[in-house]
Amino acid sequence: MEKIGIMGGTFNPIHYGHLMISEYLREEMKLDKVLFIPTGNPPHKILSLDSKYRYEMVKIATESNKFFEVSDIEIKKSGYSYSVDTVKELKEQRPADYIFLIGLDTLFQLKTWKKLEELSREIEFAVALRPNYMEKEKVEGELTLLRKIFSTKIHIVESPLYEISSTEIRNRIREEKSVKYLMPREVIKYIKDNKLYRDDEIGY
Repeated sequence: MEKIGIMGGTFNPIHYGHLMISEYLREEMKLDKVLFIPTGNPPHKILSLDSKYRYEMVKIATESNKFFEVSDIEIKKSGYSYSVDTVKELKEQRPADYIFLIGLDTLFQLKTWKKLEELSREIEFAVALRPNYMEKEKVEGELTLLRKIFSTKIHIVESPLYEISSTEIRNRIREEKSVKYLMPREVIKYIKDNKLYRDDEIGY
């Protein structure tokens, strides 16, 4: 059976941090594929950019990697997108062993996810942490809580640190600053062509 990693997120926009950590976790976890799933209507965030733009940017960014795939399973939904529903639907459509690929920020948000205990019966998690991470005791405490209360299976993978955020990229674009080397040039071109992330243009 295939072993597939799920990289979910708003990808608003996708950048090299998302791609680097996905490739790193793919190798470390011995995954056959990484499935990128742009969120449609996430319950935790209000998004200003239409999902079709975010989906297209992910497609553009991942097309050169034969191990990367993109799914529109969440952006096709009209209501809120919950991971527990997405995973069950995925397993029906494409039976496989799925592993959620997450970062440190998401680790501390997990306990707020809808039906986490039910989700934890369906899927395991792999958390990317930088070596000698500063909050080791805090992280260990959170892992203990998740495993004890929700029976969550979590793998810890030490990985490189890539400190860039989608928020920072959006701000740089609005300020007409360079985002070269922060994201694939094809994605930069798509953003320019569609005039995204500018206060007075479509996409903001």
